[in-house]
Amino acid sequence: MPDETISAAERHAGLRPLASGLRLLTAALDWPRAARHCWLALIFGLAVFALLRPYSHSVYDIYVGASSRWIAGEDIYVRTREYYRYSPLFAVVLTPLAVLPDGASAALWKLLNCGVFAWGLAAWGRRLAGDSWSRDQRAAQLLLAIPLSLHSMYNSQANLMMLGSLLLGMSAAAEEKWNRSALWLAWATLIKGYPLALAMLVGSMFPRRFAPRYLAAVALGLLLPFAAQRPAVVISQYQSWLHHLADSTEIMRERLRSIDQLFVIYGQPLSQQTFAMVGLAGGAVVFLLCLRAVWQGCERRELLRRTFLWFSLWVVLCGPATESCTYVVAAPTIAWAIVEAWRRGRPMYERAMLVASLLMMGPAVTDMFGKLIRNFANEHGSQPVGALFLLAWLAMERSRKRLKPVPPDTPLAPPDLDAPAQASLRRFFVRHRAPRFGRKCPSPAPFDVR
Repeated sequence: MPDETISAAERHAGLRPLASGLRLLTAALDWPRAARHCWLALIFGLAVFALLRPYSHSVYDIYVGASSRWIAGEDIYVRTREYYRYSPLFAVVLTPLAVLPDGASAALWKLLNCGVFAWGLAAWGRRLAGDSWSRDQRAAQLLLAIPLSLHSMYNSQANLMMLGSLLLGMSAAAEEKWNRSALWLAWATLIKGYPLALAMLVGSMFPRRFAPRYLAAVALGLLLPFAAQRPAVVISQYQSWLHHLADSTEIMRERLRSIDQLFVIYGQPLSQQTFAMVGLAGGAVVFLLCLRAVWQGCERRELLRRTFLWFSLWVVLCGPATESCTYVVAAPTIAWAIVEAWRRGRPMYERAMLVASLLMMGPAVTDMFGKLIRNFANEHGSQPVGALFLLAWLAMERSRKRLKPVPPDTPLAPPDLDAPAQASLRRFFVRHRAPRFGRKCPSPAPFDVR
């Protein structure tokens, strides 16, 4: 009887042709073209589906219903199938779609919503993901963002337009196009409220170039509805909006998928006030991390990238209204992390942790793997656990860079901030921080006032 046992060396030798074939296939494939075709097919396929079945598994009827009530001068925040949770300006912008036939309206919304998101992802990859990334790596990031975004694309969530606007705003800031950056971030804030936190972080780092423009853009967005409806109607809509925002956290509490869900699952639920304090503490940690990056002399693009990465994790873990679809905010972050882990040759267990994070935050809680896995994942806090995996990897990556020794004669590059903010932060850290690696903190260098 022949010996059926196979040694490890023989198994390895048998796998060599397969590995070589995969490498040849990967090298021969045009990844940028593949990513472009994949996104176009996905967006247009969803648009055709919406044209044929406009309200199947979709929340678009909530948006277009609010726009129809806006045209009629009725309260847009009354509950129909679900609450409308966005600003009056968002309802005004969608009014042209509200007068179209249902199928055409839903298909156009799919194209617009997913198109802005894809545009933002592409801009993020070109300007913020990494200067040393190749075209294939940027294409891989576009593809890796799909699994976590597919649910929101399928049910027409406005989170996609909000996230695309954030990415476009951060990309514009990386190129010092401050007017464009302020407009995009203001528009994102008027879709959902929590982009205000990201705008505050960027405004604290660029107080003269960004903050005034952003405040002016938000003010303009709040005033624009008065040009589309009677002042009394607009004022009543703003009153209803503020009242709804005050109550929405309690209304949605059973649907939250933030870190609070883990405490509920394991029998130690947090009160609403306690969770609010956790969110504030998380926001303070993100702010301190951004200040630390400023002190370390990060180049502007690196500074903006770090800011968005930490902000996205704060949204999904500590956000006041984090639902299952809100995890799309982490799609650029997890896609960036996976590409970066492979590019830098990180250990296999780190790569496996990031892949598990992607699956747990996205496909595992949808019908992609079947109802059994979806229910199990939701019952055991799959999404916040996946976000914690991603947070752990980012923390390991930051500690890895922090422990890297710096030659004593390397000059500290001044942060790319406004001159008064630079001088203020530098004086603060010189006064309160001890020198590292035996280096004395240098005196403030002359700054470029722009």
